[in-house]
Amino acid sequence: MINFDQLNVLNDALVDLSRLVDYPDDDTFSPAARADLVATYPETAQKAKLLKVFDQLAQGTPLQQQEHYANLFEMNKRYTLYMSYYKMTDSRERGTVLAKLKMLYEMFGVTIAGSELADFLPILLEFLAYGSFDGDPRKQDLKLAFQVIEDGTYTLLQNAAAEIDDPYFQLIQVVRAELRTCVEMEVQAS
Repeated sequence: MINFDQLNVLNDALVDLSRLVDYPDDDTFSPAARADLVATYPETAQKAKLLKVFDQLAQGTPLQQQEHYANLFEMNKRYTLYMSYYKMTDSRERGTVLAKLKMLYEMFGVTIAGSELADFLPILLEFLAYGSFDGDPRKQDLKLAFQVIEDGTYTLLQNAAAEIDDPYFQLIQVVRAELRTCVEMEVQAS
């Protein structure tokens, strides 16, 4: 079951995480972006780790940062930020999941701008941050988005076991930990 109070607490954090896990621009790892993280990121158990990862990713020029990202996620078939790809590759089943995600976005007032697929991790995080869920009886349908993120990030980190110290994989661990705080296990009455 999704804890929507906790999800609301993490809204700004999810926007930050989305921005950090996406292709970096000149401002992504700037001193101003770090100061903003320090000031506005909620005081979660992951904040210190996130700031450490940020500092590692901020090293080098913006061009070097972009090269690191591209070499990791765009030039390498083992790692992708398209979360349903790991489980379904390019099957018809994946197409169904992508269509369901897109419908879910539209159902809660979010439109995908650009050409990215609905299972792209930064888009999933932004959807969870910007979606209008309050008072909607369908809001437990968000389980699909959480499930796609959980399955995709789990497999991504399994594939990355040999390179787990890379700051981007550390960032994915932060994403997983933050989202876990929004999920409550249902207890069956006996």
